Amino acid sequence: MGTKNLYYVNPDKIYEYLATVPGPIKKKHINIVSLAHPRMLATSMTLPVEILRAAAQASHTRPRQSVSLHVMAKEPGNIELANGLSIASQGFDPDVSADILLIPAIWRNPHRVLKEERWQLDLITTAAARGTTICSVGTGSYLLAETGLLDNRVATTHWHWFDDFSAHFPLVKLRRDRLITQSNGLFCVGSVNSIADLMVYLATTLFSLKSALAIENQFSPEIRRRFTPHELGELGESHDDEKILDAQIYLQNNFKDRLDLNALSRLVELNPRTFNRRFKAALGVSPSSYINNLRMEEAKGLLHHSNLPIAEIGWAVGMQDSSHFAQCFRLHAGVSPRQFREAVRGKSFSI
Repeated sequence: MGTKNLYYVNPDKIYEYLATVPGPIKKKHINIVSLAHPRMLATSMTLPVEILRAAAQASHTRPRQSVSLHVMAKEPGNIELANGLSIASQGFDPDVSADILLIPAIWRNPHRVLKEERWQLDLITTAAARGTTICSVGTGSYLLAETGLLDNRVATTHWHWFDDFSAHFPLVKLRRDRLITQSNGLFCVGSVNSIADLMVYLATTLFSLKSALAIENQFSPEIRRRFTPHELGELGESHDDEKILDAQIYLQNNFKDRLDLNALSRLVELNPRTFNRRFKAALGVSPSSYINNLRMEEAKGLLHHSNLPIAEIGWAVGMQDSSHFAQCFRLHAGVSPRQFREAVRGKSFSI
């Protein structure tokens, strides 16, 4: 589920463009299926649903899009959770179609759930084959990894279980430095808190950028910074080109500096032509577009969390021309820097 084209659309036409994109964004109804068992953390199910329902309410599509939740467990009825809460399950139904499949976080030892809830594995595999977006939260990634879907793909899990996860799933490319990973529509989130960041990103693809900005504002400070695919997903570490990964790390640490393609090519021991070709093949964008995305994401954080004047924010991210910075920001985010600051700091569902 990529959004890379979103960042290259004329900003005056961005919302018309979003309405024409095929797939989930045009769907009137978004169905979320959450797997359930007694050792799940309810918040990892309820928070994503609340955020996406808020995004649907904030969207201005006609007719208004809606979001439903199907809680799927072995049997219908109430499930008594380990933390004392109770949730209602509609029971197991393999024919229920999902746009998003949630694999909630597991309370304490995940191996017990792997043993007791193996019925979920076939359901996860079937959902992936159907193209369903799958989101695992915390140690819910154990269930996703057990299916084999994460073999040779990037993933993350709760930090407390890093070593155990690596030992049990050696074929998975565990990213200990990431709170969110994506590989071909399989999202892993390291904690319950980070699921909010992911839901803002998904709200952009399912509804609109304007809805995403609105819920980022409404759920702040829980949502710290919107997740974008330029960091981790289709434009991130879902490739296996080690030299390009080295270049990405360098750019992430030095994005404020002037981009010198010849020097960067020498750093990773490639000639400039080969470097450009491999970079675009791995990430889907050119090095200059990639570093621009990094600068714009940093600018969003400064607009949200600092009182720096907009011109100074441009300088802070390596862009000395304030008018050029404003133009690049509008192309990236669909709104001006001032409008973005007002949206994330305001009190209403409007830009």
